[in-house]
Amino acid sequence: MALNFTIDIDGDLLTVTTSGFDENVDEAIAYGQSVIKSCVENQCKYILVNESEMTAVLDKVSQYEMVRHLVSLVPYDLSIAFVVNEENHEDAAFGVLVAGNRGMNIKVFMDVDEAREWLQQQS
Repeated sequence: MALNFTIDIDGDLLTVTTSGFDENVDEAIAYGQSVIKSCVENQCKYILVNESEMTAVLDKVSQYEMVRHLVSLVPYDLSIAFVVNEENHEDAAFGVLVAGNRGMNIKVFMDVDEAREWLQQQS
């Protein structure tokens, strides 16, 4: 597995810290499923996904396919903030756009503090 991630929970906030790279759509979907499962099990309302240490993310076509699958697994309204580096911003922003078009409250950032502030404003 090319992705390494940890999940931490603090109240209704689930924080995911990810490094490595997305090898393929199936791996990215499995990663997303793990995050959603942990969120649901712990009744989290907010997810902060810090992917700023990732060396590569899925291309736009693969982002679309991944998001299309994962959005259907989210059982309730969540606020999700993604933090990415400049190199991955364009592809990640496309995935966030696709999710937003499917009704998700989601936004992409390049700064963790801005992402946390946005999540706090969602309550």
